[in-house]
Amino acid sequence: MNVLCTGEILIDFISEDKGKNLSQSELFRKKAGGSPLNVAVALKRLGREVSFLGKLGGDQFSEFLLEVMKKEGIDTTHIIFDSSCKTTLAFVARDAQGNPDFVFFREKPADTNLRPEEVNIDPAQFSFLHIGSYSLAVEPSRSAYLKVMETFLEEGKPVSYDPNVRPSLIEDRNTFVKDFLEISSKVDIVKLSDKDLEYIFQEDLETAVDKIPIKENGLLFVTMGERGCLVKFKGEKRMVPSFKVKPVDATGCGDSFTAAVIHKYLEKTPETIEDAVEIGKFANAVAAIVITRVGGVDAMPVLDEVEMFLSNQER
Repeated sequence: MNVLCTGEILIDFISEDKGKNLSQSELFRKKAGGSPLNVAVALKRLGREVSFLGKLGGDQFSEFLLEVMKKEGIDTTHIIFDSSCKTTLAFVARDAQGNPDFVFFREKPADTNLRPEEVNIDPAQFSFLHIGSYSLAVEPSRSAYLKVMETFLEEGKPVSYDPNVRPSLIEDRNTFVKDFLEISSKVDIVKLSDKDLEYIFQEDLETAVDKIPIKENGLLFVTMGERGCLVKFKGEKRMVPSFKVKPVDATGCGDSFTAAVIHKYLEKTPETIEDAVEIGKFANAVAAIVITRVGGVDAMPVLDEVEMFLSNQER
């Protein structure tokens, strides 16, 4: 059965001027993007069947995004079209370490205008649901995706959540934090970055991690860039070190990590902290490959590449 990914699909214009911020950049390359789309493509390339729920507009960029999804083999049956809407555009530059600097242009954006009444999803047709990113922070898409989440949870289907914080797009921080705490307490996998954690709790990582309400068998991953990731499972916490690579572009790294976690979780539901650490190790490997390449969707590796990377590391 397919994994259902939900949320925004957009265009990233990625600066070709390495090490320069947006104000200094002159040349940009068009790429398909959006955190949930990155997750969907990464899952498909790791060998999972994937469907996508989201909204596209009536502009040429929406046509391009639909073609990208079809080319990747993602099921687009649940894409809603609205000719009155337009695609969100994100301009991205990278600093010397490959960390992205974003600015968004949004005019009646399709991605956040999905309405609850437009969605008709049967959880029985899917093995897993992934939700998150800024389409969960803006109405009416927030209500649409929360409705989908509740139907999956009622059916006992596993759900993963990545808040993927974009402070400039969050209209009400208090609502966002309240949603984060409620969703985290219900889902099976919570993945966020150390920067997300800082925005949500505004205190140090160690204190903040223990404030995330995770359900009994819930998995928590906090990605920490070159330091690797922290995993928490059944009350135990472990650090999983990163793999040393030369960073090129961090766009999509966190999303590839999320996809890798979902892939491994579906392969074998973890029972011990050691199982959770193995998932973290695999996800770190996928993210390490992605950071050596340029840009979101295009950077996602296939399973053979990840297995070869891991076996080279062991040697």
